Amino acid sequence: MDGTDPATWDPAMDALAAAPRHHQVLYEDDLIRVVSVSIAPGETEPAHHHRWPSVFVIDRLVKLRDFNGKGEEIPLPIPDAFELPLTIRMPPQPLHYVRNEDATAFHGTRVEFKQGFPH
Repeated sequence: MDGTDPATWDPAMDALAAAPRHHQVLYEDDLIRVVSVSIAPGETEPAHHHRWPSVFVIDRLVKLRDFNGKGEEIPLPIPDAFELPLTIRMPPQPLHYVRNEDATAFHGTRVEFKQGFPH
């Protein structure tokens, strides 16, 4: 997090608006949005944010690098040992972009919780 309120983040920088080629809505209602995330080999997504907390289900993990809005590399929340599919609980993510440095495409499904994580 960058310490700011995600509700104030620029809607034009939402993942679907800023990086539509890499983020496609599979389902959306008042409570959740389910987004397919794909990054082809050698591609870098445009900068974008994810203003809601989410669960990210990664079915195809490749060599990725994540960068904040200033271009500084930030660590990916990938555990040392895991099996696919990998499921990660994610806080809102401020402006960032991901680069696929592999010869294989990346794919995951993000379930965003518009009213925060259920209790």
